[in-house]
Amino acid sequence: MLTDWLHWLTTLRFDELAVILGVLLFVDSTRYVYGTLCMAAVDVVRGLSNWLRGVRPATEYSQCPTVCVLLVGHNEGDTIADALESMWGRYPRLELIVVSDGSTDGMVEIAQQFAAEHAGVLVLSREERGGKSSALNWGLRYTRAEIVVCMDCDSRFSDNALWEIVQPFADPQVGAVSATVEAWNAFHNLCTWLQAYEYRQTIFMGRQMADRFNTLAIVSGAFGAFRRELLERIGGWDVGPGEDGDVTLRIRRLGYRIAAAPQASCLTKVPTEWDRLFQQRRRWDRSVVTYECRKHFDMAYFWQRHFRWNNFVLFFERWFFNIYCLAHWWLYGMWLLWIFTGNAGNVLVLLYLCLLTMELVQTLLLLGYSHSPGRDLRVSLILPFYPLYQAFLKTADAVAVIEELFFRRSKQDNFVPAKVRDKTWHW
Repeated sequence: MLTDWLHWLTTLRFDELAVILGVLLFVDSTRYVYGTLCMAAVDVVRGLSNWLRGVRPATEYSQCPTVCVLLVGHNEGDTIADALESMWGRYPRLELIVVSDGSTDGMVEIAQQFAAEHAGVLVLSREERGGKSSALNWGLRYTRAEIVVCMDCDSRFSDNALWEIVQPFADPQVGAVSATVEAWNAFHNLCTWLQAYEYRQTIFMGRQMADRFNTLAIVSGAFGAFRRELLERIGGWDVGPGEDGDVTLRIRRLGYRIAAAPQASCLTKVPTEWDRLFQQRRRWDRSVVTYECRKHFDMAYFWQRHFRWNNFVLFFERWFFNIYCLAHWWLYGMWLLWIFTGNAGNVLVLLYLCLLTMELVQTLLLLGYSHSPGRDLRVSLILPFYPLYQAFLKTADAVAVIEELFFRRSKQDNFVPAKVRDKTWHW
Protein backbone atom coordinates (compact mmCIF):
# COMPACT_ATOMS: atom_id res chain seq x y z
CA MET A 1 0.00 0.00 0.00
CA LEU A 2 2.82 2.42 0.89
CA THR A 3 4.59 1.58 -2.36
CA ASP A 4 1.43 2.32 -4.35
CA TRP A 5 0.96 5.64 -2.59
CA LEU A 6 4.58 6.67 -3.17
CA HIS A 7 4.27 5.73 -6.83
CA TRP A 8 1.12 7.86 -7.15
CA LEU A 9 2.87 10.77 -5.42
CA THR A 10 5.85 10.63 -7.80
CA THR A 11 3.53 10.70 -10.82
CA LEU A 12 1.87 13.97 -9.77
CA ARG A 13 2.71 17.00 -11.86
CA PHE A 14 3.73 20.18 -10.05
CA ASP A 15 0.42 21.87 -10.89
CA GLU A 16 -1.52 18.90 -9.47
CA LEU A 17 0.53 19.00 -6.28
CA ALA A 18 -0.07 22.74 -6.04
CA VAL A 19 -3.81 22.22 -6.42
CA ILE A 20 -3.89 19.67 -3.62
CA LEU A 21 -1.60 21.45 -1.12
CA GLY A 22 -1.73 25.09 -2.21
CA VAL A 23 -4.59 26.22 0.03
CA LEU A 24 -3.20 24.35 3.01
CA LEU A 25 0.33 25.73 2.62
CA PHE A 26 -0.39 29.30 1.54
CA VAL A 27 -3.71 30.12 3.23
CA ASP A 28 -4.58 27.93 6.21
CA SER A 29 -1.03 27.75 7.58
CA THR A 30 -0.54 31.52 7.60
CA ARG A 31 -2.73 31.87 10.69
CA TYR A 32 -0.62 29.91 13.15
CA VAL A 33 2.34 28.06 11.61
CA TYR A 34 4.05 30.93 9.82
CA GLY A 35 3.03 33.43 12.47
CA THR A 36 4.59 31.43 15.31
CA LEU A 37 7.70 30.81 13.21
CA CYS A 38 8.11 34.56 12.75
CA MET A 39 7.52 35.14 16.47
CA ALA A 40 10.15 32.55 17.34
CA ALA A 41 12.66 34.05 14.91
CA VAL A 42 12.20 37.52 16.42
CA ASP A 43 12.58 36.13 19.94
CA VAL A 44 15.78 34.28 19.02
CA VAL A 45 17.31 37.45 17.56
CA ARG A 46 16.17 39.50 20.55
CA GLY A 47 17.49 36.96 23.02
CA LEU A 48 20.84 36.80 21.26
CA SER A 49 21.05 40.59 21.19
CA ASN A 50 20.27 40.81 24.92
CA TRP A 51 22.87 38.15 25.68
CA LEU A 52 25.56 39.99 23.71
CA ARG A 53 24.71 43.26 25.49
CA GLY A 54 24.63 41.59 28.90
CA VAL A 55 20.93 42.36 29.43
CA ARG A 56 19.26 39.91 31.77
CA PRO A 57 15.51 39.45 32.24
CA ALA A 58 13.97 40.79 35.44
CA THR A 59 13.81 38.20 38.20
CA GLU A 60 11.44 40.07 40.53
CA TYR A 61 7.85 41.17 40.09
CA SER A 62 7.56 44.95 39.91
CA GLN A 63 3.76 45.30 39.89
CA CYS A 64 1.60 44.63 42.95
CA PRO A 65 -1.80 46.30 42.47
CA THR A 66 -4.81 45.40 44.59
CA VAL A 67 -6.60 42.40 43.09
CA CYS A 68 -10.10 41.00 43.44
CA VAL A 69 -10.87 37.52 42.13
CA LEU A 70 -14.49 36.95 41.12
CA LEU A 71 -15.60 33.32 41.21
CA VAL A 72 -19.06 32.89 39.71
CA GLY A 73 -20.70 29.50 39.65
CA HIS A 74 -23.93 27.55 39.52
CA ASN A 75 -23.91 24.31 41.55
CA GLU A 76 -20.11 24.20 41.90
CA GLY A 77 -20.13 22.76 45.39
CA ASP A 78 -17.72 19.98 44.48
CA THR A 79 -15.03 22.35 43.15
CA ILE A 80 -15.36 25.71 44.92
CA ALA A 81 -13.25 24.79 47.98
CA ASP A 82 -10.32 23.61 45.86
CA ALA A 83 -10.56 26.73 43.69
CA LEU A 84 -10.37 29.00 46.75
CA GLU A 85 -7.49 27.01 48.23
CA SER A 86 -5.55 27.30 44.95
CA MET A 87 -5.23 31.08 45.31
CA TRP A 88 -5.31 31.69 49.05
CA GLY A 89 -2.02 33.17 50.28
CA ARG A 90 -0.50 33.37 46.78
CA TYR A 91 -0.77 37.17 46.52
CA PRO A 92 -0.52 39.85 49.25
CA ARG A 93 -3.20 42.37 48.22
CA LEU A 94 -6.03 40.01 47.42
CA GLU A 95 -9.74 39.78 48.04
CA LEU A 96 -12.02 36.94 46.93
CA ILE A 97 -15.67 37.29 46.01
CA VAL A 98 -17.74 34.15 45.44
CA VAL A 99 -21.06 34.59 43.65
CA SER A 100 -23.47 31.68 43.77
CA ASP A 101 -25.83 32.01 40.82
CA GLY A 102 -28.89 30.15 42.06
CA SER A 103 -26.96 27.14 43.37
CA THR A 104 -28.82 24.35 45.20
CA ASP A 105 -25.98 21.87 45.84
CA GLY A 106 -24.35 23.31 48.96
CA MET A 107 -21.91 25.61 47.12
CA VAL A 108 -22.90 28.56 49.32
CA GLU A 109 -22.36 26.70 52.59
CA ILE A 110 -18.94 25.43 51.50
CA ALA A 111 -17.84 28.92 50.42
CA GLN A 112 -19.18 30.46 53.62
CA GLN A 113 -17.26 27.95 55.70
CA PHE A 114 -14.07 28.89 53.86
CA ALA A 115 -14.85 32.61 54.35
CA ALA A 116 -15.31 32.07 58.09
CA GLU A 117 -11.80 30.64 58.32
CA HIS A 118 -10.05 33.05 55.95
CA ALA A 119 -10.11 36.84 55.94
CA GLY A 120 -10.91 38.83 52.81
CA VAL A 121 -13.48 36.42 51.40
CA LEU A 122 -17.03 37.57 50.57
CA VAL A 123 -19.81 35.17 49.60
CA LEU A 124 -22.83 36.44 47.66
CA SER A 125 -25.81 34.24 46.92
CA ARG A 126 -29.09 34.62 45.08
CA GLU A 127 -31.94 32.15 44.92
CA GLU A 128 -32.70 32.41 41.20
CA ARG A 129 -30.16 31.88 38.43
CA GLY A 130 -29.54 35.02 36.40
CA GLY A 131 -26.60 33.96 34.23
CA LYS A 132 -22.87 34.51 34.39
CA SER A 133 -22.87 38.11 33.15
CA SER A 134 -25.32 39.41 35.73
CA ALA A 135 -23.51 37.48 38.48
CA LEU A 136 -20.18 39.03 37.48
CA ASN A 137 -21.73 42.50 37.45
CA TRP A 138 -23.21 41.91 40.89
CA GLY A 139 -19.83 40.88 42.28
CA LEU A 140 -18.13 43.85 40.61
CA ARG A 141 -20.21 46.24 42.72
CA TYR A 142 -18.55 44.96 45.91
CA THR A 143 -14.91 45.64 45.09
CA ARG A 144 -12.68 48.68 44.74
CA ALA A 145 -9.59 46.70 43.75
CA GLU A 146 -7.52 48.05 40.87
CA ILE A 147 -7.55 44.75 38.98
CA VAL A 148 -10.47 42.33 38.70
CA VAL A 149 -9.63 38.73 37.88
CA CYS A 150 -12.34 36.38 36.61
CA MET A 151 -12.01 32.69 37.35
CA ASP A 152 -14.21 29.64 36.78
CA CYS A 153 -15.01 27.68 39.91
CA ASP A 154 -13.65 24.48 38.38
CA SER A 155 -10.24 26.04 37.68
CA ARG A 156 -6.98 25.92 39.65
CA PHE A 157 -4.29 28.62 39.63
CA SER A 158 -0.59 27.91 39.28
CA ASP A 159 1.57 29.16 42.17
CA ASN A 160 2.58 32.49 40.58
CA ALA A 161 -0.48 32.96 38.38
CA LEU A 162 -1.74 36.14 40.04
CA TRP A 163 1.73 37.70 40.13
CA GLU A 164 2.22 36.92 36.44
CA ILE A 165 -1.14 38.19 35.23
CA VAL A 166 -0.81 41.65 36.84
CA GLN A 167 2.67 42.42 35.46
CA PRO A 168 1.50 43.63 31.99
CA PHE A 169 -0.60 46.32 33.70
CA ALA A 170 2.65 48.24 34.20
CA ASP A 171 1.79 49.59 30.75
CA PRO A 172 -1.07 52.08 31.24
CA GLN A 173 -2.37 51.25 27.74
CA VAL A 174 -3.08 47.65 28.73
CA GLY A 175 -6.75 47.30 29.60
CA ALA A 176 -7.00 43.54 30.08
CA VAL A 177 -4.70 40.52 30.23
CA SER A 178 -5.35 37.04 28.89
CA ALA A 179 -3.85 34.13 30.82
CA THR A 180 -3.03 30.59 29.73
CA VAL A 181 -5.69 27.96 30.27
CA GLU A 182 -4.67 24.30 30.38
CA ALA A 183 -6.67 21.09 30.58
CA TRP A 184 -6.77 19.78 34.14
CA ASN A 185 -8.05 16.34 33.11
CA ALA A 186 -5.74 16.18 30.09
CA PHE A 187 -5.14 12.43 30.06
CA HIS A 188 -8.63 11.25 31.03
CA ASN A 189 -9.36 9.96 27.52
CA LEU A 190 -8.67 10.70 23.86
CA CYS A 191 -11.16 13.57 23.81
CA THR A 192 -9.52 15.46 26.71
CA TRP A 193 -5.99 14.70 25.49
CA LEU A 194 -6.68 16.32 22.14
CA GLN A 195 -8.16 19.37 23.85
CA ALA A 196 -5.07 19.61 26.05
CA TYR A 197 -2.84 19.79 22.98
CA GLU A 198 -5.20 22.25 21.28
CA TYR A 199 -5.18 24.55 24.32
CA ARG A 200 -1.37 24.61 24.39
CA GLN A 201 -1.21 25.59 20.73
CA THR A 202 -4.11 28.01 20.39
CA ILE A 203 -4.04 29.62 23.86
CA PHE A 204 -0.45 29.39 25.08
CA MET A 205 1.21 29.89 21.67
CA GLY A 206 -1.55 31.55 19.64
CA ARG A 207 -2.30 34.30 22.10
CA GLN A 208 1.36 35.17 22.53
CA MET A 209 1.49 35.71 18.78
CA ALA A 210 -1.71 37.78 18.75
CA ASP A 211 -0.30 39.89 21.57
CA ARG A 212 2.78 40.71 19.45
CA PHE A 213 0.57 41.92 16.60
CA ASN A 214 -1.85 43.70 18.97
CA THR A 215 -4.76 41.65 17.62
CA LEU A 216 -5.68 39.68 20.74
CA ALA A 217 -9.47 39.52 20.80
CA ILE A 218 -10.39 37.47 23.84
CA VAL A 219 -9.65 37.17 27.54
CA SER A 220 -10.80 33.74 28.69
CA GLY A 221 -13.62 33.65 31.20
CA ALA A 222 -11.80 30.80 32.97
CA PHE A 223 -8.91 33.12 33.89
CA GLY A 224 -8.46 36.72 32.81
CA ALA A 225 -7.75 40.13 34.35
CA PHE A 226 -9.26 43.58 33.75
CA ARG A 227 -8.80 47.11 35.02
CA ARG A 228 -11.79 47.67 37.26
CA GLU A 229 -12.30 51.26 36.16
CA LEU A 230 -12.63 50.12 32.55
CA LEU A 231 -15.20 47.48 33.45
CA GLU A 232 -17.22 50.13 35.26
CA ARG A 233 -16.76 52.56 32.38
CA ILE A 234 -18.29 50.14 29.85
CA GLY A 235 -21.04 49.03 32.21
CA GLY A 236 -19.66 45.58 33.02
CA TRP A 237 -20.46 42.42 31.12
CA ASP A 238 -23.29 42.17 28.60
CA VAL A 239 -25.46 39.06 28.52
CA GLY A 240 -23.66 36.11 26.89
CA PRO A 241 -22.95 33.49 25.74
CA GLY A 242 -19.51 34.61 24.64
CA GLU A 243 -19.42 37.47 27.14
CA ASP A 244 -15.66 37.09 27.56
CA GLY A 245 -14.99 37.91 23.90
CA ASP A 246 -17.59 40.67 23.92
CA VAL A 247 -16.14 42.52 26.93
CA THR A 248 -12.66 42.25 25.40
CA LEU A 249 -13.78 43.91 22.17
CA ARG A 250 -15.53 46.65 24.12
CA ILE A 251 -12.28 47.42 25.94
CA ARG A 252 -10.39 47.44 22.64
CA ARG A 253 -12.99 49.89 21.33
CA LEU A 254 -11.86 52.35 24.02
CA GLY A 255 -8.33 52.24 22.58
CA TYR A 256 -6.73 49.94 25.12
CA ARG A 257 -4.48 47.01 24.30
CA ILE A 258 -5.14 43.42 25.32
CA ALA A 259 -1.97 41.70 26.53
CA ALA A 260 -1.09 38.05 27.11
CA ALA A 261 0.57 36.61 30.21
CA PRO A 262 1.61 33.14 28.99
CA GLN A 263 3.15 32.07 32.31
CA ALA A 264 0.01 32.95 34.25
CA SER A 265 -1.73 29.62 33.95
CA CYS A 266 -4.68 27.79 35.37
CA LEU A 267 -5.99 24.27 35.02
CA THR A 268 -9.62 23.80 34.08
CA LYS A 269 -11.80 20.79 33.41
CA VAL A 270 -12.57 20.17 29.74
CA PRO A 271 -15.44 18.07 28.33
CA THR A 272 -14.84 14.34 28.48
CA GLU A 273 -17.46 13.34 25.92
CA TRP A 274 -17.50 14.12 22.21
CA ASP A 275 -21.13 15.27 22.11
CA ARG A 276 -20.57 17.72 25.00
CA LEU A 277 -17.44 19.04 23.31
CA PHE A 278 -19.35 19.50 20.04
CA GLN A 279 -22.07 21.48 21.82
CA GLN A 280 -19.47 23.61 23.64
CA ARG A 281 -17.72 24.53 20.41
CA ARG A 282 -20.98 25.33 18.68
CA ARG A 283 -21.70 27.80 21.47
CA TRP A 284 -18.20 29.30 21.35
CA ASP A 285 -17.98 29.54 17.56
CA ARG A 286 -21.28 31.35 17.15
CA SER A 287 -19.64 34.42 18.71
CA VAL A 288 -17.72 35.32 15.53
CA VAL A 289 -21.08 36.00 13.85
CA THR A 290 -22.71 37.57 16.90
CA TYR A 291 -19.89 39.98 17.73
CA GLU A 292 -17.47 40.44 14.81
CA CYS A 293 -20.22 40.37 12.15
CA ARG A 294 -23.01 42.13 14.03
CA LYS A 295 -22.56 43.84 17.39
CA HIS A 296 -19.06 45.27 16.88
CA PHE A 297 -18.96 45.40 13.09
CA ASP A 298 -18.62 49.19 13.19
CA MET A 299 -15.13 48.85 14.70
CA ALA A 300 -13.99 48.12 11.13
CA TYR A 301 -15.49 51.36 9.73
CA PHE A 302 -12.49 53.49 8.78
CA TRP A 303 -14.52 56.70 8.93
CA GLN A 304 -15.52 56.19 12.56
CA ARG A 305 -13.78 58.11 15.34
CA HIS A 306 -12.78 54.94 17.19
CA PHE A 307 -11.33 53.22 14.09
CA ARG A 308 -7.89 51.63 14.55
CA TRP A 309 -5.98 49.59 12.01
CA ASN A 310 -5.12 46.84 14.46
CA ASN A 311 -8.84 46.35 15.10
CA PHE A 312 -9.45 46.14 11.37
CA VAL A 313 -6.72 43.52 11.02
CA LEU A 314 -8.28 41.58 13.91
CA PHE A 315 -11.73 41.65 12.30
CA PHE A 316 -10.42 40.80 8.84
CA GLU A 317 -8.53 37.83 10.27
CA ARG A 318 -11.70 36.56 11.97
CA TRP A 319 -13.88 37.08 8.88
CA PHE A 320 -11.33 35.52 6.57
CA PHE A 321 -10.37 32.42 8.57
CA ASN A 322 -13.53 31.77 10.60
CA ILE A 323 -16.08 32.33 7.84
CA TYR A 324 -14.61 32.53 4.33
CA CYS A 325 -11.89 29.90 4.82
CA LEU A 326 -14.26 27.67 6.75
CA ALA A 327 -16.68 27.55 3.81
CA HIS A 328 -13.79 27.29 1.37
CA TRP A 329 -12.28 24.39 3.35
CA TRP A 330 -15.38 22.26 2.88
CA LEU A 331 -16.11 23.25 -0.71
CA TYR A 332 -12.50 22.94 -1.80
CA GLY A 333 -12.20 19.58 -0.09
CA MET A 334 -15.26 18.22 -1.89
CA TRP A 335 -13.98 19.62 -5.20
CA LEU A 336 -10.58 17.97 -4.68
CA LEU A 337 -12.16 14.60 -4.00
CA TRP A 338 -14.33 15.00 -7.11
CA ILE A 339 -11.51 15.82 -9.53
CA PHE A 340 -9.31 13.10 -8.03
CA THR A 341 -12.16 10.62 -7.74
CA GLY A 342 -10.04 7.59 -8.50
CA ASN A 343 -7.36 8.66 -6.02
CA ALA A 344 -9.44 10.17 -3.21
CA GLY A 345 -7.74 7.99 -0.61
CA ASN A 346 -4.29 9.01 -1.81
CA VAL A 347 -5.26 12.69 -1.69
CA LEU A 348 -6.55 12.36 1.88
CA VAL A 349 -3.33 10.66 2.98
CA LEU A 350 -1.25 13.43 1.40
CA LEU A 351 -3.32 16.13 3.12
CA TYR A 352 -3.07 14.28 6.42
CA LEU A 353 0.73 14.02 6.19
CA CYS A 354 1.04 17.70 5.29
CA LEU A 355 -1.13 18.71 8.26
CA LEU A 356 0.87 16.41 10.51
CA THR A 357 4.15 17.97 9.36
CA MET A 358 2.92 21.48 10.09
CA GLU A 359 1.70 20.42 13.52
CA LEU A 360 5.09 18.86 14.20
CA VAL A 361 6.71 22.24 13.49
CA GLN A 362 4.33 23.90 15.93
CA THR A 363 5.03 21.23 18.52
CA LEU A 364 8.77 21.94 18.33
CA LEU A 365 8.05 25.64 18.83
CA LEU A 366 5.78 24.83 21.76
CA LEU A 367 8.52 22.82 23.45
CA GLY A 368 10.93 25.70 22.87
CA TYR A 369 8.66 28.16 24.71
CA SER A 370 7.40 25.77 27.37
CA HIS A 371 8.37 26.02 31.04
CA SER A 372 7.18 22.42 31.51
CA PRO A 373 8.56 20.67 28.41
CA GLY A 374 8.18 17.22 29.94
CA ARG A 375 4.43 17.58 30.34
CA ASP A 376 4.05 19.30 26.97
CA LEU A 377 6.00 16.53 25.28
CA ARG A 378 3.64 14.01 26.81
CA VAL A 379 0.63 16.08 25.69
CA SER A 380 2.11 16.27 22.17
CA LEU A 381 2.23 12.48 21.81
CA ILE A 382 -1.40 12.73 20.68
CA LEU A 383 -0.19 14.51 17.51
CA PRO A 384 -1.03 11.70 15.00
CA PHE A 385 -4.73 12.09 15.85
CA TYR A 386 -4.76 15.88 15.69
CA PRO A 387 -5.52 16.35 11.95
CA LEU A 388 -8.66 14.24 12.44
CA TYR A 389 -9.56 16.32 15.49
CA GLN A 390 -9.21 19.48 13.39
CA ALA A 391 -11.78 18.10 10.96
CA PHE A 392 -14.10 17.50 13.93
CA LEU A 393 -13.63 21.12 15.09
CA LYS A 394 -14.26 22.49 11.59
CA THR A 395 -17.51 20.56 11.51
CA ALA A 396 -18.58 22.20 14.77
CA ASP A 397 -17.43 25.60 13.39
CA ALA A 398 -19.49 25.16 10.23
CA VAL A 399 -22.63 24.15 12.12
CA ALA A 400 -22.24 27.09 14.51
CA VAL A 401 -21.72 29.69 11.77
CA ILE A 402 -24.67 28.42 9.72
CA GLU A 403 -26.92 28.33 12.80
CA GLU A 404 -26.06 31.86 13.79
CA LEU A 405 -25.99 33.42 10.33
CA PHE A 406 -29.37 32.07 9.26
CA PHE A 407 -31.22 31.12 12.46
CA ARG A 408 -29.67 33.26 15.24
CA ARG A 409 -29.39 30.17 17.40
CA SER A 410 -27.77 32.07 20.27
CA LYS A 411 -31.27 33.41 21.04
CA GLN A 412 -32.21 29.92 22.24
CA ASP A 413 -28.98 29.05 24.05
CA ASN A 414 -29.68 27.78 27.57
CA PHE A 415 -26.30 29.08 28.73
CA VAL A 416 -28.33 32.15 29.65
CA PRO A 417 -31.61 31.68 31.58
CA ALA A 418 -34.65 32.21 29.36
CA LYS A 419 -36.07 35.01 31.54
CA VAL A 420 -32.83 36.97 31.04
CA ARG A 421 -32.28 36.01 27.42
CA ASP A 422 -35.82 36.99 26.34
CA LYS A 423 -35.45 40.49 27.78
CA THR A 424 -32.06 41.15 26.21
CA TRP A 425 -31.27 42.71 22.86
CA HIS A 426 -30.28 40.00 20.36
CA TRP A 427 -27.50 40.84 17.95
